[in-house]
Amino acid sequence: MAPSGLWWAARAVLAQQSLLDYPAQSLLDQIIELFDTAREYMPKVPAGVMLDSVRSVDDTRAKHVDEARVPQLDKVMEDEPIDTEHVDDAAPVPEPNSSNSDAWDNVSVADRELWARFLLELGVVYSQHSMPLDSKRMVKLAQDASGLQWQMTGARGKRTRFQTFDTTQLVLLAKSARRVDRDTHEAAPEALELNDDVLLEHLEFTDPDTEISNPADLQTIDKCMLLAFCLNVQNENPAHGLTSEQMLPFVTRVLQHTGNWSVYTMALLLRSRLERSKTRTVERATLQLQQLVDQITHPLPGSEEAGAGERMQYVFALSLPSQWALERELAEQFISLGVVRSALDIFERLQMWDDVISCYTMLGQTEVAERIVRSELEKTPDRPKLWCILGDLTKDPKHWHHAWEVSGHRYARAMRTLGSYNFAKYEFAESVECYENAVRLNPLYENSWYILGCASMSIEQWDKAARAFLHVVSIDENNGESWNNLATAYLRMGPEYRTRALHALREAVKFLHDSWRVWSNFMHVSLSLGMLSLSVQAMGRLVDLRAGKMGADCVDLDVLRSIISAVSHGAAFAGMSEADAKAKEQRLISQIDSLLVRKIEARITSSAPVWRAMADYWFWRNDFTHCLDCYIKAYRCISNMPQVSYAPPVFNDAVDAALELVSMYENFGEKTQVVRVPSESNDQDGVVPSERKTVAVEQLVCADWKHQAKMVLRGLIGKGKESFEGTPAYTKLVDALNELRSGN
Repeated sequence: MAPSGLWWAARAVLAQQSLLDYPAQSLLDQIIELFDTAREYMPKVPAGVMLDSVRSVDDTRAKHVDEARVPQLDKVMEDEPIDTEHVDDAAPVPEPNSSNSDAWDNVSVADRELWARFLLELGVVYSQHSMPLDSKRMVKLAQDASGLQWQMTGARGKRTRFQTFDTTQLVLLAKSARRVDRDTHEAAPEALELNDDVLLEHLEFTDPDTEISNPADLQTIDKCMLLAFCLNVQNENPAHGLTSEQMLPFVTRVLQHTGNWSVYTMALLLRSRLERSKTRTVERATLQLQQLVDQITHPLPGSEEAGAGERMQYVFALSLPSQWALERELAEQFISLGVVRSALDIFERLQMWDDVISCYTMLGQTEVAERIVRSELEKTPDRPKLWCILGDLTKDPKHWHHAWEVSGHRYARAMRTLGSYNFAKYEFAESVECYENAVRLNPLYENSWYILGCASMSIEQWDKAARAFLHVVSIDENNGESWNNLATAYLRMGPEYRTRALHALREAVKFLHDSWRVWSNFMHVSLSLGMLSLSVQAMGRLVDLRAGKMGADCVDLDVLRSIISAVSHGAAFAGMSEADAKAKEQRLISQIDSLLVRKIEARITSSAPVWRAMADYWFWRNDFTHCLDCYIKAYRCISNMPQVSYAPPVFNDAVDAALELVSMYENFGEKTQVVRVPSESNDQDGVVPSERKTVAVEQLVCADWKHQAKMVLRGLIGKGKESFEGTPAYTKLVDALNELRSGN
């Protein structure tokens, strides 16, 4: 096949893929293979451009997933910190994207344009298959070949008619490598005016900089790249208001100059999608979408229309939908506005029976929908999609089975729907069988893998569940629930999989940052692997999440004691050299100090066991003042309870805590400890607070420890005198107090 034939073959397969209801893995493999083969016939790539292959950097998308391809499952590093602070769901601000085109300086203009189009079309392929990382990589390489330079920045201006002050507006500055000369007028669709009584038609900038208010036109291929970067912002970020705000400057920059019909249509379509969620712009969004549909289906007599050559020139460098897909989008917009009848007319004309059924269901006329489906089946009884729709209407599984049979076991939707039906009926084994058939035919369908994994977990087929969730995260690495479920499956598969489980949980906490259950699992697994640093960080996050509602119950006392014991007894440093052990000990001490002082002590004040556990740690640190303070607070947690004066169990616990505290006073009271106190030089005039000095001095831990101990015993004796005088516990208090007095 000729080199250009390979490229056109890839385009043809991509067109076939876009016509399918669900993308096929086999077609994606074929598209990438054709592009990769065509690359070998392209002009030579200049030195310094890394383009040995155009295949996905995540090869798991094009091949069957196995555990060896999941990165760093067995290489979890304990010393690498995890983010335990708040994570904002807003989209990050795009970084400046100046072209790195120096390597292409000695390449001819024609070859650069050829490479730019080739790489851009490949980036569009990856974008349409929800592979944003690969898409961004290819579009960036295309930008380097083209020489496009762009940067997201801010400029002061106004957005509304009655705005009395300027605010910073997000704008996009872009410049092509070559000047654009358009001598001929190109037909383009009409861009409708906003005509709003509040919003301005265009931003009014304070600075009359022509680069912002009236920039130069761009090369058409560069406009396609900006639209590709715009879609990449959408693919990489959640459906968030800030995401839309960051996409709009790309579209606005393309719309500042008319040009190729397909490019201008795509820009108007993206603007309509961004504006339909806002009350002041939804009208224009709907009318603009209607106008885009009409220019294709019902062009006005005498109107200037672009020819087929112009329309097809850049169609493969854009994610421009087909005519019927555009009409479907318009119908969906009508539904969002409550205009169900108009949407129904479009769906019926396009024979989109799934959507027809949804419209009739909204209108409360499901019997009409069933009658239509049965009428169509009488005409063509071998259409599996109609049998599936009939099953959806009647909830009768025999219709899904029949759809599977008439398709020759090739219609994946029949198995997906039947698997979902069985899953809802708690028939998990049957659901697993159905979804295995579905994913064998269509492995790109993320939700099928997810439900397959859940069903496999329900019948304790852990290896099958792990493989399913591995497929999910290979398709969407931001799926936190799947990472968490993958970790659960690994934990059930045996101790040898705990490291893999820890890696999966580490990914899960990135996306389920506020899920205390995931953090709890992460804490326990990391502790079981001896990774105390990760356990400490996880416990700190748990305290942040649950202290307000759960109080002391948010602290897993067994885990806290295990961490303190491992550090104080040296188990955390077993098998390490002296230097490594010392360095690790210092890191852990710093982390545990922060956990106890800034997290637990600041929020947990009513748990005696927690205070005692912390006392053990401070005793190991030889911080006797802090240790004694923990014992004092542990005693107060019990002695301040109202039940101490009448409930024997509470009074007995208070007695034990009091005697324990008295013993600590005796052991620590006369010990000396080095502390830092303000220097006398601080009293001089003119000393800046930040420059105040401290000096190290020795002080007694508790100079009046006997008095303090007597006060503790007297206070508890007074509380229990009425109800417990003469009891063994009360007698212990009296004897201890007499012993202290006799010691004077």
